[in-house]
Amino acid sequence: MGFLKRLFGTIEKVNKGEAPIEELDQAFVFDLEAEADDYWRQTEELLLINAVKAVGGPEAVERAFVLANFKENQETFELFYQVDGQLLSWKEMDAAVVDKISNQLLPQAPEVARAVNENYEEAKVPVIEYAMLQFETATMAWFGRKLTTASPEASLSFEELVAGWRGVIEEEIPTHPIDSDTAFPYFEVR
Repeated sequence: MGFLKRLFGTIEKVNKGEAPIEELDQAFVFDLEAEADDYWRQTEELLLINAVKAVGGPEAVERAFVLANFKENQETFELFYQVDGQLLSWKEMDAAVVDKISNQLLPQAPEVARAVNENYEEAKVPVIEYAMLQFETATMAWFGRKLTTASPEASLSFEELVAGWRGVIEEEIPTHPIDSDTAFPYFEVR
């Protein structure tokens, strides 16, 4: 997707006289890391869409937070939702939501992790260990931070990351406007 976008963008610039024709040669060079990042951005968006759909859509929650664990043989997701100003784990939602997430969303984690990280492996760059994603339903804004094997947070257990970010989110909710289009802070190792 990213390659074709770059190629057609370059062709358009050359046709308009905004770039020399020699730039077309560069447009044919594959940037595997950029391709992996493009695929990851698409995947982030789909994970958030599915997390929100699982609870009944954007009218059911104020915000959605997804933590992804892509470590080999540990692949899973942890989800939190802000409902009426309160942060709830997906496990605290009604039975239909718990069932949907347990049986439809969580089982996808190993395949999602493989699909995403094989692109980074092919590009010979650090793979994603964890990711923290967030969605604001009032503005439809979404944000994400990937934590690769090169990130200090990759040394944490998933439970430590979940507890740490949940603490940050709970502290931030009272002061973060519901119609914000800015990200909540992420949990970081200091």
